[in-house]
Amino acid sequence: MDIKSWLRTVLQHANPERTFHDVDAVLQTYVSLKPKMDTYTSNDGHTQLLLCLHGTIPITYRSIPYNIPVAFWVPKEYPSTSPIPYVKPTANMLIREGRHVDKSGLCYHQYRSSWSNDQKHNLLELIAILQQVFAQEPPVYTKPNTMPTPPSTTTTPTTTTASPQFQESLLESRTSPNHQRQHMPHKHPSSWVNESTALYNLNQGLASMHLNSTTPVSNSASLPALPTMPMPHVSSPPVRHNTVDGYTSNNKNLHDVLYRKLTDRLQQYNLSLSREIDNLLIQNRQLNEGEASIEQEYRALCDLRERLNFNNLVLETRSKEIDEITEQVNAMPDVQIDETLCGTSVVGNQLFELVADDNAISDTVYILAKALSSERIDLVTFMKYTRILSREQFMKRALIKKITEKIT
Repeated sequence: MDIKSWLRTVLQHANPERTFHDVDAVLQTYVSLKPKMDTYTSNDGHTQLLLCLHGTIPITYRSIPYNIPVAFWVPKEYPSTSPIPYVKPTANMLIREGRHVDKSGLCYHQYRSSWSNDQKHNLLELIAILQQVFAQEPPVYTKPNTMPTPPSTTTTPTTTTASPQFQESLLESRTSPNHQRQHMPHKHPSSWVNESTALYNLNQGLASMHLNSTTPVSNSASLPALPTMPMPHVSSPPVRHNTVDGYTSNNKNLHDVLYRKLTDRLQQYNLSLSREIDNLLIQNRQLNEGEASIEQEYRALCDLRERLNFNNLVLETRSKEIDEITEQVNAMPDVQIDETLCGTSVVGNQLFELVADDNAISDTVYILAKALSSERIDLVTFMKYTRILSREQFMKRALIKKITEKIT
């Protein structure tokens, strides 16, 4: 079973799809982090089984790469609740308390304290932000070495370093294959490790050079001192001392110039990396916001498609009903209009004509009344024709009543 299948099996969070998406993005970006299910104990003693991403994240402190051991606990309420980041020092390390890390290793940051349940906050951005914070304030340092150093029998150049009890160096840079597989989220892993390893070796070589303590070096006083680190002892080649003062001074000047140039290059490299990280974080946030808008538009389109499907179903049903009614009407026999409007017997036809005449006489009297009102006819004419029509209407209504009584 691969990691993605295992994650889908063990994730029992409030939003498993969002959690799987964020965790998978972290594992794709930081190959040095591995997932596991482990027991998490809170401050009140309550324990629960949570997903934990443990391993190391790479940083660059004073132009030298280091690996910081960390563990990120993903609560079941994620993404409503922020992840719980811890620094997990190894046996030869100690936690350096600071503004963002307490003595237990718990990490604090404004990004985590202002966590909200939206696409603007996710686990990948939290790790990238802590990576930048650790590059400025390393959270761990190597335990002081109390073992006495045996005197060296060979003549080596002397450098000014702090005493072992006050020396606090970061985690030793790993040059094993595991270290070479780790990468920053903004640079290809192989190129990043190769450049960092070469720069590290150059810094170690420059730190071991013998510089004249009495000769002032311009522009080098403002540069940060390189951190001292426990490195495996490598026998250095014997230093050739020439008795000619001009030749020795020339070598020192060349060393100083080379040191200044390399240090400037390292600072420019760190600045460019920081700018790239900021740009990538901005692009990541824009992509997350774009993803949210795309999902919202997708839901709206899905709702519209459902409504259209429902309306289409209603139209198809009504169309079938209309077709059925049309077939029934076409199957009915033809009806004669004269037979429909006329009666079925002689008496019925006579009654039909009498009712029509009665209604016609009523309409005629109404027209005569309107003509009298508009003074088109005089009162004598109106009274004459009204009496004639009323007499005829009376006779027809009497006949209608007589026929109706016989029929019923």
